Amino acid sequence: MSPVYVGLTDKAFLRFHHGHGVPVISQTVVVLANRLTDDQLRSMYEILCAGPSMRRVHRPAVPFARWRWVPADAALPLSLDHAAIDECDMLAWANTQAHYPLDPENGYGWRMSAVPTRSGGMVWSVIASHAIADGHAGLMAIAGLVHPELATTASLGAVIDHRGDLLDGLRRSVAVARGVTAEARRMARDPRHRAAVRRALTAREPAPVGEPLGWREGSVVVTFDAAQWNARAAQRGGSPNTLYLAMVADLLRHCALVGPDGALVLLTAVRILREQDQADSNSFARVPIVVDPQWLDRGDLAPLRVASKAAFADAHDVGSGAISRPRNMPAELIDVLPEGVVERLADTAPITVGMCSNMGVVDSFVPTAMRHGANPSMFMMRGVFQGIDAPRADRQPIALATWFSQFDGKIQWVLESLKPEMAHSDEELVFLARLVAESWDLKPLHVVSGDGSSRTTYRKFS
Repeated sequence: MSPVYVGLTDKAFLRFHHGHGVPVISQTVVVLANRLTDDQLRSMYEILCAGPSMRRVHRPAVPFARWRWVPADAALPLSLDHAAIDECDMLAWANTQAHYPLDPENGYGWRMSAVPTRSGGMVWSVIASHAIADGHAGLMAIAGLVHPELATTASLGAVIDHRGDLLDGLRRSVAVARGVTAEARRMARDPRHRAAVRRALTAREPAPVGEPLGWREGSVVVTFDAAQWNARAAQRGGSPNTLYLAMVADLLRHCALVGPDGALVLLTAVRILREQDQADSNSFARVPIVVDPQWLDRGDLAPLRVASKAAFADAHDVGSGAISRPRNMPAELIDVLPEGVVERLADTAPITVGMCSNMGVVDSFVPTAMRHGANPSMFMMRGVFQGIDAPRADRQPIALATWFSQFDGKIQWVLESLKPEMAHSDEELVFLARLVAESWDLKPLHVVSGDGSSRTTYRKFS
């Protein structure tokens, strides 16, 4: 059994928890028409406590030996609220859960919670630090609630003795030395790179960031009929995913930092499969897709479909992005540099982008306890940027983060506004989402926002 090492992408998300940026949280939310019992919830919690999210970082004492994920022996307690909420407040409640502080490095990287609704149902949430679980890893953890044999940390159980760490450290020290040599040559050739590295090495740590100021992240979930969505996509020469990308690009045009004539750049998540039973925390790469506004004006999905296929075919390796591996420096060198240095090496992207994550059809991941009588009406996945405010938003390039999934014949289009120039409020984000949907001849079944408002725009949500 091979160890599961802490990758560069994992380390990037760990840095966010240490004050270098904002922590990124993956969240699964399920809305139930009927409540689960406390015993059922505790049983689900115990299964999750046996699963792959139960991991912590082990730092070998040997210099240069790689960090690895090992099983954690404790978890945050189950949180059961007993004061019922209105169902229209489900996203506001989910936002509160998503901002709970996590400590993934020490094993407290996830949390399960639930709250009853006044209509007799329930809202269920599982959050996890992106350091321990991207979208795929999050689904694999929840899959244990369907197939309990998957709720295991066996893949994290590789035993590495001190001799193994010594050998790993020795091999890595050689790679690091080569990386230092390569960087010295590059700095001699490239004055701009030399200046950037010097700044990163000599700059003082910034003062601790205080509480979020002013504007906050906006949250909206728009539900569509999947048959209608698929039909519209086919009519326009695309796939359901192509229509999703087009609508995100269309929405991004309303961002003041982009405008109607600005570059429309989408960063889409592509999973990179290393092995069949992959246990990595993060196994995705971000692929840029440039969308021509004329495609959107014509309502033509065919060229976007061609462009997206070409982009997916050219996906880079996991951990090769600008945040995980800034300035394209040698991976082994980035892996051993102090967090503050790595963070200061990262350049702020000069463009504003939209982020897209297609989770696919998620019906098979509905926990068994929810399938028998609980009647789930919504199953959605998303990410939340903890504590983002206007100053923090200004230091990152993502204006709009989105997730797409299909459950029970319905499409869930999840939107998170990450810059005030994208939307100053949930109400504005709802307005823009409906405007874009109508431009593509789509009628939302239901719209819910983080401010507690809920709107049925076509027919009642079921």
